[in-house]
Amino acid sequence: MKKIGWFCTYTPLEILHAAGALPVGIKSDSGAEHEDVVLGDSICSYVRSSMGGALTGAYDALSGVVIAHSCECMRRLADGWLYRQDEIKPAMLHLLDVPKVVTNASVSFFAGGLRRMKEDVEAHAGPITDEALRASMALFNKTRTLFREVDALRKEEATAVTGREVEALITDSWDMPREELNSRLEAFISEKKGQTGDKDAPRIMVIGGPGNGSLIKTIEATGGVSVVEHMCTGLRAFTGEATPSDDPYKELASLYLSGTPCPRMLGDKSREAIEEIQRLITEYRVDGVLYYSMKFCANMQMQWALLKNDIPVGVPMKVLEGDISSEINEREVQSFIKRLKKRRKRNR
Repeated sequence: MKKIGWFCTYTPLEILHAAGALPVGIKSDSGAEHEDVVLGDSICSYVRSSMGGALTGAYDALSGVVIAHSCECMRRLADGWLYRQDEIKPAMLHLLDVPKVVTNASVSFFAGGLRRMKEDVEAHAGPITDEALRASMALFNKTRTLFREVDALRKEEATAVTGREVEALITDSWDMPREELNSRLEAFISEKKGQTGDKDAPRIMVIGGPGNGSLIKTIEATGGVSVVEHMCTGLRAFTGEATPSDDPYKELASLYLSGTPCPRMLGDKSREAIEEIQRLITEYRVDGVLYYSMKFCANMQMQWALLKNDIPVGVPMKVLEGDISSEINEREVQSFIKRLKKRRKRNR
């Protein structure tokens, strides 16, 4: 089976699956050092790490990659990849333009981009029929439904589902065959139903982009429980409602653009992102918010500027800044968790 890499959750993986390929998410722990020589040091660490992985052979098993133009750093990754393409093994590089607003015109534009992506994928992985694409869409929609069931368990007062467990499931989703992933999710849900966890643990919402692999571990090691992650590697990847269409590419376009908004989105979707965070704080009974801002990520910094005055009164927020692999200041997180525990006791 051929493997095709992807970087951003705005990439419709159904198209890769319908070609008979295995979608492989490019993780932040490729093992490569950040590649500053090609891209410079004012690019986010996820993109620099991805470029370093390409140049050191971390993706040699891939037949190609799809880079979504979700931000300017990702666009620079595509530029650097093309500049050094003689040293990089994957044969296909497809740059997918993603609209920043959601209108009828932008959905049609994105659908056209998905058709061009389909043609590129077909040339490197195999033919894609509408029937195969519809079957892949049904399979991936089942994954979304199952992750929503997992999230429903996290809303319980004494949830037995930890953030680390969900993080592991999402990591599995990046490169596990979808049928196997769905079976694993079903087994996880069956196991957790009826179980209870620590009802006294402060309930944390994590907001971020690619995030940091140590953050949720640190939260839960210091006495909190992560109940919702508004991140690229969290809730965003499994949201969205498609507008039914006879054209599967238009249906996919509406599905991916209607999901939980990334900080890159503008217009009504920008305001919707703030309102979504406010809703999730109430829905998941969040005690405190940890906002992880990636260095050199202008989108995350702009969202924080909009968000800081819109968090519901009485919900403390802590802002952390770092890279994908920065060491998390455990004392800082522990101090925040302790403060939340005291608030919970006072509010009983």
